[in-house]
Amino acid sequence: MATVNSTDPYLYDEILSRDLTAKTMKLKKSMGKTNRKSRFFSHLMALLFLVVVFGAMAALLVRYAEINEIKYSNFELKKEIRSLEVEVEELKYQLNSASSLETIEHYAGTRLGMQYPQPHQVVYIAGGTKYALDIEKNEDLGDNSPEVLGYGQPEENLVKTIIGFLWN
Repeated sequence: MATVNSTDPYLYDEILSRDLTAKTMKLKKSMGKTNRKSRFFSHLMALLFLVVVFGAMAALLVRYAEINEIKYSNFELKKEIRSLEVEVEELKYQLNSASSLETIEHYAGTRLGMQYPQPHQVVYIAGGTKYALDIEKNEDLGDNSPEVLGYGQPEENLVKTIIGFLWN
């Protein structure tokens, strides 16, 4: 084997060529490893980016689904409110019609069997007549005496008298 210091140009070129080939191979190997690592990390970063984008889109879709669900429940509640308002209006109408005089008169006549009083059932009380009661003098006041008016009787008879007047 020849030494590098030899003056033979062919030998020098061969050694240089081997040395360059070895260095090139070594460089290619190291570049291949670096290139593989670089490719792996770039693929990993791309995959990580896609996962993040997909996660963000999924979160966005979930939020839109929740918003639409709330809108739908809001629509259902508004629909129920409208139906209840219609029902309230119907009940108000029924209440107003049930409290009208014509309805009460019809109900009294058909269901309760009530009728207007006949002329012989009407009792008129004369207004303007003043009754006087003088217990100290014990005077006979005629038709206006306390006994006739029911003042001299016990309270139980007074109640019966009032009820008798109401029912006759």
